[in-house]
Amino acid sequence: MKTVNLLIRFVFSIAGIVLISGLPELVKGLLAGELQLKGYAASIQSVLSNIWPVQDFAVFNIRTQRDILLFPTIAEYISYSLQILFLAFAAAVFFAMLFTVATMLLLEPARERIKSVLYILESVPDLLVIMLAQLGVILIYQQTDVLISKIAVVGGDRIYWLPILCLMLLPAIQLYRLSMLTFQEEERQMYVELARALGFSKAFIVLVHMFRNAVISVFFQSKKTLWFMLSNLFVLELMFNMPGIMLFMKDNISPEVFLVAVFSFFVPMFLVYSLGEWFFLRHYRGKEVG
Repeated sequence: MKTVNLLIRFVFSIAGIVLISGLPELVKGLLAGELQLKGYAASIQSVLSNIWPVQDFAVFNIRTQRDILLFPTIAEYISYSLQILFLAFAAAVFFAMLFTVATMLLLEPARERIKSVLYILESVPDLLVIMLAQLGVILIYQQTDVLISKIAVVGGDRIYWLPILCLMLLPAIQLYRLSMLTFQEEERQMYVELARALGFSKAFIVLVHMFRNAVISVFFQSKKTLWFMLSNLFVLELMFNMPGIMLFMKDNISPEVFLVAVFSFFVPMFLVYSLGEWFFLRHYRGKEVG
């Protein structure tokens, strides 16, 4: 049943992406005061037929003013963006969980002060984080003559750790706060009281019993965090001049490029969460202290 549900969700998601690829034609008709459903359907059909076979499809590049083959050119941009996105996501989850566990070992007043600070930090704009990071690199270079990271991509170079840091910082704070709420909810459960009565230490209860139950909820909450990071990826690529998929779409805007780009992000994200859902529900559900 689970497999069938996953397949249904996948098929409907794919269908939704395909339908969205034809929206420009529908919006154009609405702006003209007409509901051009035939034109919308023809646009979708055109997009699907144009990108097949994918190895022969070419798009007009605004920057170079010439046609370029979509594949394998786009694969390099997709790969770079996915590396930055998932490395930043993994770092955000790791640090959020690490700080959550450490915070849960503190007294309640200290936790509440930390949560208040997190609410403030969450309101910091992502653009400000990127600018401060770049300014920090410049100031360090001026003071020490040591360039700890490039602040923009030039030519065929790649930069990783600074963009990853900028992309993961706010999501890590957001996930940290959500994880704190989840762990505190778990702390009020009966199995925690029973573990205390049996003489288990606070660290043991947090690390073993609470963690394996709270991590399931945190995993599903992280979906919103990953989508939040994806929305910030365009700003990041623009500020660092990164040759990622967002800038590729900017220079090669077309329904076909949009369709391929969305597929390239949706499929790995769907697989990650489908496998994660299967793993957590299979290995952790119902394993509370009894």
